[in-house]
Amino acid sequence: MKVTHDFHIHTNLSICANETATVENYIANAKRLGLKKIGFSDHFGAKDIPGARGFYAAHPFEHNAELKNTLAKINEPDIKFYFGCETEYHTPKRDIALTEEEAEKFDFIVVPNSHTHMIMPKEYIPSYEKHRDFMIQAYEDILNSPLSRYVTAMAHPFDAVCCPYDYKILINMITDDTFKRLFDKTAEKNIAFEINVSYSKNMTPQELADDCHIRMFRIAKECGCKFTFGSDSHSSAYHDFYENASILSDILELKEDDLAEICR
Repeated sequence: MKVTHDFHIHTNLSICANETATVENYIANAKRLGLKKIGFSDHFGAKDIPGARGFYAAHPFEHNAELKNTLAKINEPDIKFYFGCETEYHTPKRDIALTEEEAEKFDFIVVPNSHTHMIMPKEYIPSYEKHRDFMIQAYEDILNSPLSRYVTAMAHPFDAVCCPYDYKILINMITDDTFKRLFDKTAEKNIAFEINVSYSKNMTPQELADDCHIRMFRIAKECGCKFTFGSDSHSSAYHDFYENASILSDILELKEDDLAEICR
């Protein structure tokens, strides 16, 4: 199945994105790739997240809303645009780092359990077990949050960001039974499972098929999870390998019914 959406794109309103991460460049990429739906998900979250206070203080809603105003002026009848955000897991509160009032302002919301470089206690980093268990707990807390009804998809699940070692070690340490327990509840909550294509840069189709992510994706599918695809673009160049989205879709034998409703 050809993937014709991307629901994880950062513009240069996200301070971690570069100057090429413009709406104009992403529209050009979408036309080249045949994308029909683009979901912009600049960072947004509470300002009091330990380890990330400065980062989220730079992304108040008024800042992100510049994009909403930009999208309203665009005339591209063959592409549908969505104003979303990637919010955060709040470790001390064990909750999603936004309010219901804020959540209502977005077309979609993705939440990671894996921004461990910002939200996890630093003393956990050297321990594979503590690092793994932190992400499992964060994933469960996101599902259990009263705000989970606003969550469209779990962003790059278990892909520990900026991990000082190969984060795939952590994925391989999680048992099938643990994944099944988590993904059964994900499906029950009607939260989609994001296939974040950013990990696949420079991988061949055979390498994609043999990669440890496939076990995780297959279990999510068996549990009845719906999927979204995202490039996690922080620059225009992230779309250079977005064809891998369709390759992954074929490896997993996904059909349109396997996609989250917003993506269809």
